[in-house]
Amino acid sequence: MSFHTRRTLSLCASLCLFVGISAAFSLHPEQKAESNAAPAAKTTDGPGKQAVRKIDLSAAMNVNLPAPRQDLVAASFGTPDGRSGWVLRLPGGRPIATPAYADGMLFVGGGYGSHEFYAVDAETGRVIWKIQTGDDGPTAAVVADGLVAFNTESCTLVVVDEWTGRVIWQEWLGDPLMSQPAIDKGILYMAHPAATGRPQKRAEFHPRPASPGGSHRLLAADLRTGRHIWEQEISGDVITAPVLSDGTVYFTTFDGSSYALNAADGSLLWLKVNAATSAPVIANGQLYETRKGLTGKEMIEGLARVDAKQGNARDKDLIAKSKADYLRKDNGGGVAISAQATAALDSSVGFGTAPPSAKLAQANNNLGVSSVAGAWAFQGSRAAVSKGQVLNAQGNYINSVRASDGRQSWQVEVVGSHAAAGGQIFSPPAVGRDYLYLAGADGHLVSVNQNDGGMGFSYALKAPIAFQPALAKGNVYAGTSDGRLICLKTGNKDADGWYAWGGNAQHNKVQ
Repeated sequence: MSFHTRRTLSLCASLCLFVGISAAFSLHPEQKAESNAAPAAKTTDGPGKQAVRKIDLSAAMNVNLPAPRQDLVAASFGTPDGRSGWVLRLPGGRPIATPAYADGMLFVGGGYGSHEFYAVDAETGRVIWKIQTGDDGPTAAVVADGLVAFNTESCTLVVVDEWTGRVIWQEWLGDPLMSQPAIDKGILYMAHPAATGRPQKRAEFHPRPASPGGSHRLLAADLRTGRHIWEQEISGDVITAPVLSDGTVYFTTFDGSSYALNAADGSLLWLKVNAATSAPVIANGQLYETRKGLTGKEMIEGLARVDAKQGNARDKDLIAKSKADYLRKDNGGGVAISAQATAALDSSVGFGTAPPSAKLAQANNNLGVSSVAGAWAFQGSRAAVSKGQVLNAQGNYINSVRASDGRQSWQVEVVGSHAAAGGQIFSPPAVGRDYLYLAGADGHLVSVNQNDGGMGFSYALKAPIAFQPALAKGNVYAGTSDGRLICLKTGNKDADGWYAWGGNAQHNKVQ
């Protein structure tokens, strides 16, 4: 394919610029090792009027991660308070997405621009198997029924055997693919461009177009065989991933549209164009998503409570709203990879200019994202639901809102970050039994009590992290923006059960 040839030829020309920017990711000021949570006197403007606690990241415990002697050989480290872990360096120094966990193994791609995908022993960091992909840029993976599914940014959906890495089936879907797949009840769901020249496959259902003339499609395919069940026309690529709940596929496109489709036949249940800014989460018949808005001339973002069956908002105004200049056009969307770095990443895979199929003008207008790498890494302020609370990391705040009535239970203001001003300090939280686990743009890994926002631990790893971490068997797993996979062994069973981005293969873990 001529486009792939162009991308391959551009790799060498971009390598020097990319390597320089990757090295710059690891430069962060030294930080003090001491307790870092303190209450503040101010109150929120939200419904609850609760006191705002502060977390000072400048007081995080400093953890010196070792420099592995070679790629793909794990090196051990310790923390000042007695915890341990390992770090595995993947070749290329590229941003690593959320690893997926199953049966004692981690499944992780080699990063944006790589052609590798790995299975790693979750306790030791030993590489179990590695495969080469035909196209570059493996996404975060999902695991179900002994199969691992992921797609490459450049074109292809791939399903492999969990234990061996043997390819079960793969299909070219179009370029670029900026979201990741989801699996529910043996069916795989994936968004892709409506590529011209793509071989047409027979499908069982042909639903009426949800967005006639839309640039993208949502595909439902049999997980084991790749047989097409249905495809639905949608307005653009999907933010992060489709979300499955109670026989319905929910998702948000980069232009801010929220969809609900019947999972069985792809028919449209509802569609709302509402400036949504993240993938939704669904619990007890309610959908929770973030949206943007204006207060005067100030850009804000907040949570919306929505009836999952009809798509109608339950509140007149956004909840837990805060300033969100990162969503303004050309401001990067708060992605924890700099605009300079995402431009270099795009250039390294042949995107001097993104193809029209990426529809980046939509993403830029709604989210401030203007590169393929930025859209690939964008997760927004996506919420989680636990114990009747809706929880999210939004700008420099961590919020907890009661799902029942929208009243704010607590809010934490995060200070002392060295991340870019006006951006997202944390990626979306991973949820343990009693704590949230958050990874930061300037290399912090922290835990926060779900009941009151109190600090559990706070480490300064000096390893920038763009994606949500995973939790399994007391360990926290995070991929860094400079090509490392980190395991922190907390010694606490609380850090468990969050086995993929969004917690599970449906991207909708609720507890």
